Amino acid sequence: MIAFIAVFTITSIAFTAERRGADSAYPAIERHLSSLSLEAGKTRELNDGETASLIALSANEGINVFELIDCAARYAKGENARILITGDSLRATEGSFSLGDERVLSILPIDKVLRLEIGTPVSPGQRDLDIYLDSEYESFIEIGKAHYDRRFGFERVSPLLLDGCYGVQVSRFLITTPLSKLELYAPGKGAIYVKGLSRPKKWNLQIITGKNQ
Repeated sequence: MIAFIAVFTITSIAFTAERRGADSAYPAIERHLSSLSLEAGKTRELNDGETASLIALSANEGINVFELIDCAARYAKGENARILITGDSLRATEGSFSLGDERVLSILPIDKVLRLEIGTPVSPGQRDLDIYLDSEYESFIEIGKAHYDRRFGFERVSPLLLDGCYGVQVSRFLITTPLSKLELYAPGKGAIYVKGLSRPKKWNLQIITGKNQ
């Protein structure tokens, strides 16, 4: 039944390549997440079908994975709850969707993710966004080589801003310094801030798209 619902949702949505941004997409994401009946003070794990439906809606709304995280955090924090999405559930959608281009996937390595936890911390030591990988990870992200711990994320997620990054160090020339924040400054665009660098690196961040586009 879950698989049927997911397939129906994926095939029945008319996909768009328009970049709408988190603010425009949030009402639709909010309505969708409200059907999941989150409980205050608890973590709600999405099953494969629920994850597929959320990715399909994100494609329809024209947002990228970071804008989806923003929207999910807005809703979960409003409910004083937490959402968990497993890496397996995300990867199961890749037959029907592109979750991002090389740039997006170098920042968020979907192939190595064990789980993402988004929203209000409900246990000691949690942050607004915690991402767990199967091993440490290194990637070139254009401003330098980024080294990711097995757990990384952001202390605070607020509308259009993932702030207080932890677990990511960026090496540039002879300097190694922490990544500090990701600002979603325009629909489909992000600015990466690294401590010690005077200017952020601004990028187009590809939106989630259906592979039949």
